[in-house]
Amino acid sequence: MKKKLLELLNKKQSIVNRMKSTNEAGDTAGFAAAQNELADVDAEIARVQAIMDAEASVPAPEGGMPQEPGAQSGEGESVNSAECMHAFAECIRAQARGNRRAFDENADIVRRAAAVENASQMTEGTPADGGLIVPEDVQTTINELRRSLVPLADLFAVENVSFLSGTRVVDTQPTKGFTKMDEMDTIPNDDKPVFAKLSYKVEDYGLFLPVSNDLLRDTDEALLAYIARWMAKKQVITENNLLVTKLAALDAAATAATAANVIATLKKLLNVSLDPAISATAHFIVNQDGFNALDQLLDANKRPLLQPDPSAAAGKMLFGRPVSVVSNGTLASKTSTSQTSSPATTTTAPIYFGDFTQYATLFRRQPMELASTDVGGSAWRTNSTEVRAITRLDAQVFDSAAAAAVSLTLA
Repeated sequence: MKKKLLELLNKKQSIVNRMKSTNEAGDTAGFAAAQNELADVDAEIARVQAIMDAEASVPAPEGGMPQEPGAQSGEGESVNSAECMHAFAECIRAQARGNRRAFDENADIVRRAAAVENASQMTEGTPADGGLIVPEDVQTTINELRRSLVPLADLFAVENVSFLSGTRVVDTQPTKGFTKMDEMDTIPNDDKPVFAKLSYKVEDYGLFLPVSNDLLRDTDEALLAYIARWMAKKQVITENNLLVTKLAALDAAATAATAANVIATLKKLLNVSLDPAISATAHFIVNQDGFNALDQLLDANKRPLLQPDPSAAAGKMLFGRPVSVVSNGTLASKTSTSQTSSPATTTTAPIYFGDFTQYATLFRRQPMELASTDVGGSAWRTNSTEVRAITRLDAQVFDSAAAAAVSLTLA
């Protein structure tokens, strides 16, 4: 009965996992079916538990516990497990008291019981001797690994468009004021607005994933719901790759810095290189290497230069500007080797800062389209369900002066 109860409990856990998955996927029909199945399993668990409770309440037969066959306490006399344990305890007590005779008598019982047990033992280590009936802790729940996946689109301008391509007009900021003139002079005509045209063209990005129908039917997990979450992560990665390419355009004019002067370098660029309107709304983007270097810097009073961001539980700020940390896998550091008689390897981490909503725009022609079919394509012929994801994107730099970069040499 214990084995039956364990099987029912494992089945209940599987149903509960399916209820969670269908609830997250909004599958009300699947949730209701799982809920009905859970009620049946709970009723069966209650019946098995009642039988086990009744068996436990039955008194043991007179004369103590029944003897287990195999071991002999004397010539032809059985030794049950209770007698063997008692003899083992007596051995310990006899040795402590120095009673050699009592020790030998009880040790003989233990030796003969062990000898018979070893001759016909059942162990879970050997499948045929009992291992096959020992349940295994096998879980089919998909444990999704936690990894940093910062959507850079949250820091940039995002525009949802309805056309495959298009243009945007950007003006040129005036740099001079009006011209002084005398009374009744002809008004000068020496300046005018200048405009620039920026073009975008969205491109298709997609993935096709065939899934066996046998797998979908035999698994207890909401596999299609998991695949949908998996595809959503790939959407973020695709957008990040586009925006990282635009950030890399700043590398050509990046200012070199070391841990000794990076703070002074960043202050000067914020104060001088960026327009005050941009600097006031600036944001830092660093990878793990760059963040680690900045996180170890102290001010003159031995206080960390990176301060907690009151608007984010685990966020940091530098010079009152938020710092966003992305993984090295998304934003990689660069390694170079000097071409000298004694080559040395140098690693640099990028630090980008500015108002990225002004720097570049991500164009989305449509949200990620996720579709599946079990009759179209080759799905019907291969007894599979084909899952397809398509997204249409482009990214363009609008104001190259709205952001800057520092190349930080790591120690």
